[in-house]
Amino acid sequence: MERIGFLLPSLFNNLGIEDAVVLKLIKNKWFEIFNPPLSEHTYPKELKEGKLLVIVNSHAWLNELKLIQEEFIKRLSQYGVKEITFKFGKIYKNNRGDEKKQNLQISQEQKLWISEIVKKIKDDEMKSVMENLITKYILYVNEKIMGEKNERF
Repeated sequence: MERIGFLLPSLFNNLGIEDAVVLKLIKNKWFEIFNPPLSEHTYPKELKEGKLLVIVNSHAWLNELKLIQEEFIKRLSQYGVKEITFKFGKIYKNNRGDEKKQNLQISQEQKLWISEIVKKIKDDEMKSVMENLITKYILYVNEKIMGEKNERF
């Protein structure tokens, strides 16, 4: 029998939600991956097929980040990011700030997000199975990431 960590990525891919799951993980870890002031002026917005769109709140930072784009990709490669595009835009207050470190637990926000994903499933038993699978996959990825050392900017 295969471990759930090996099965879930293909399941998420088949359901078309793999990028959404990974983007959510990146957003939750953004302030750990990148220290201030970098994390205060940037925020991940969209992920599609390994291409991450990062919003930058100042033109000066936008120009600076283009010079260190490869370092960004290197830091985010463990999430499957292969390309990064920086775009000027507003970073909303609820996206910024200190996010509490999660000790391999699912946050309330993640629970709500999972509920939003599975609400389209009509069969209650299948819905419950999917909720559990997604939760276990997020815990698995969090554990894997927490076990690896990340260098800081």
